Amino acid sequence: MINIKDKKILLIRNDNVGDLICTTPAIEALKKRYPNNQIDIVVNSYNFDAIYNNPFIDKIYCYTKPKHKKSFFDKLKAGLGKLKILLDIKKENYEVVIVFRSGYSKSAELFSNITKAKYKIGVKNPKGKDNFTIHIEADHSKNEVEFCFDCLKEFGVNYLDEKTRYFIEEKLTNKYLEYKDYILFHISSRINENRYDKEKFKQVFDELIGYKILVSAEPDDFESAIWLEQNTKAKFIKTKSLQDLGGLIKNVKLFVTLDGGAMHLGPAVGTKTISISGKTNMDKWYPWGYKNLVIQDESKIANNIHKNRIVKVIDEN
Repeated sequence: MINIKDKKILLIRNDNVGDLICTTPAIEALKKRYPNNQIDIVVNSYNFDAIYNNPFIDKIYCYTKPKHKKSFFDKLKAGLGKLKILLDIKKENYEVVIVFRSGYSKSAELFSNITKAKYKIGVKNPKGKDNFTIHIEADHSKNEVEFCFDCLKEFGVNYLDEKTRYFIEEKLTNKYLEYKDYILFHISSRINENRYDKEKFKQVFDELIGYKILVSAEPDDFESAIWLEQNTKAKFIKTKSLQDLGGLIKNVKLFVTLDGGAMHLGPAVGTKTISISGKTNMDKWYPWGYKNLVIQDESKIANNIHKNRIVKVIDEN
């Protein structure tokens, strides 16, 4: 075991919201193992919300990816912001860097390379050299939470039943107290194979006699959510942000969701979560603590899942 007591640690997780949520148990365990260490993290503007207010992190470096901006000026501004963060990181003299990415990422390693850390942890670059001093094997039969703990094993950090975490402002939790007896369906997913037609959701809702149903959606699916409100007993709640959605999920008794970033919010706020999945590797990405509640068809197309399978899992939970 390598003892890193009192050493400055930099974590890097610059991808998606769900990925960062899956990293929170390892971050908590690391802070518990080394409570006096400075532990900072690099994230981006897209996933920042997943680490906001996390008490196990001392400093957050948040940058905007230039590729997410359209105009030349905005791209330049984002690039300069990223450069400033790189220079700030270089000044900190981190002694340990951990890249929590289960696939090699050149952009993530850039933040590692700017440091002179003795210990640099990451997945090997399959196309050539990298500067990691300790390589982690990415076993895609493991959940992403377990992979993150693999990144810490050299430092004596073990899993002790930590949960995924997502910290919500109290005012947003209190906003939805009236929905404690409801089931919430989140009907959005970016990937076609993970989507479920609104007509099929209607069939599910029609079978759920005696249940109170809410619907949430991302802006691209607002029309489908409104259609469901007009043609079923469901009520559409138009949330305004990820934090707002988290406040709603935290209050309901059951969260049923398509595969996507929102899927990881349920366990992270303590709500039982059923996942309607498509082509995703659910051994790796199931909602932490609820692998038994994943519904997936052999075809790996969510739309092929029969309504009765979904209704049965809901009835049993």
